[in-house]
Amino acid sequence: MPALAFTDQKRRLERLLSNALDGCLIDTIVEETKGRLVINAHRAKGQVVGVRFLGLHHWEATADPEPNSPIKLTGVSIGGGGKAFLRAFLPWAHGPMPLGSRVRIAVGSARLTIDCEDAEWWQEETVPGAESKPI
Repeated sequence: MPALAFTDQKRRLERLLSNALDGCLIDTIVEETKGRLVINAHRAKGQVVGVRFLGLHHWEATADPEPNSPIKLTGVSIGGGGKAFLRAFLPWAHGPMPLGSRVRIAVGSARLTIDCEDAEWWQEETVPGAESKPI
């Protein structure tokens, strides 16, 4: 893997969010205090997955996601997306360039747009309700 893959914020977020959310089913979306948004989900085999968006600037949904709807990352853009190039040469025409990332996620028929600084994820390796068996 090239070294740039570890420092390229767009590729890092795409990889992180794809690994975390693709193939999951939505449980809840919770807006926490201090600029954080959490998506709680689960995999088909029952593992619990969570993604926390840090440094939340704004988020919106086209509709309320239905529980157990499939989740799919549809895009990540950094610092203003496609307009960043124009803003570099014509900053007065477009206002200040926003910092952070824009994440787009499909949840069933709903579409989420999340403007944030970063994200983190976790997964519980044990399936809820499963008993561990001695070896």
